[in-house]
Order: sequence, then structure tokens, then C-alpha cells
Amino acid sequence: MIKVIERYVQALVWRTSQIAQVALFLSMAIIVANVLLRIPWKPVPGTVEIVEMLGAVLLALSVAYTGIMKGHIMVGVLVDRFSLRVQAAVDVFVNIISLSFTYVLGRAIVSFAASSLARGYTTGFLYIPIAPAIYLVAFGFLLLALVLLLDLAKAAVILFRRSESG
Repeated sequence: MIKVIERYVQALVWRTSQIAQVALFLSMAIIVANVLLRIPWKPVPGTVEIVEMLGAVLLALSVAYTGIMKGHIMVGVLVDRFSLRVQAAVDVFVNIISLSFTYVLGRAIVSFAASSLARGYTTGFLYIPIAPAIYLVAFGFLLLALVLLLDLAKAAVILFRRSESG
């Protein structure tokens, strides 16, 4: 059952990371266009705002990919020397703490997005509403929570199975 869920979560995270890659490309393209057009003509209006919004997309849709690829910082020098069951116990503990922080952070982001939407916050020059970008960041942390929950389930299976060999 965990393998099936893992495949779906990985597919969803992979698709969102592809959107993040497009956002990164667009950010680079708009910055290059701004630099090149500044010399003969005039800079691209709203470059800073566009790059900031694309940066939010990049962050939101790549954080879960980092989690699923284990690209975050891990301190395993000591833990790797322990048995598989002790490693699983540490993973369970760390994932519970990570899920707690992700929940608190996600809840605060959703609250901030709702507040921004209610107040009608926009960017200063192009008047792009910022609430959708903030909600997208919250979605990214929801995906990260799914990855952490999946890691927690896998570690719990290892921790609570009858023997280390099976």
C-alpha cells in the first residue's frame, strides 16, 4: 500500500518540480531580457516583481522535490552506525518534528494568504495579486507534508515489524 501511495506522491512532486523548472527558466529569461534591453532601449517594466513571483513559484513547487530526493541536510554520521531499527526510530522522531513544523508553517502561510486576499494586496508596479502566489507556497508545503508523512510511514514500518530481516 505504501509503495502505491509513494508512486502517486512521487509523480505529483515530479510534475510540480517541472513547473518550478519552467519558473526558473522564465526568471532567467526575464533577467537576461532586462539586461539586454536596458542598453539599446529601456528595461522590462516590472522585472523585479515578475522575478519575485516566479521565485515564489520556484520555492513552492521545488521544496517537496528536495524532500523526496533527500536533498536536504542530513546528519547521518552517527545514526548510520546504528541498527536499522534504531535508524528507523530516529527517522520517526525527526519526521514527527518535521511534520509539526511544516504544519505550523503551512497554517501560518494560509492565514497570511487569506489576509492578503481579503486586503487586496498586489505588487507595487504591475498590480499582480500576491495571494495566489502565497497560496501556492502553502500548497508546496502541503506537498512537503505528504513526503514527510510518507517517510514517517516507511520508517514506522521498519520500526514496528517483527524482525530486522523481514
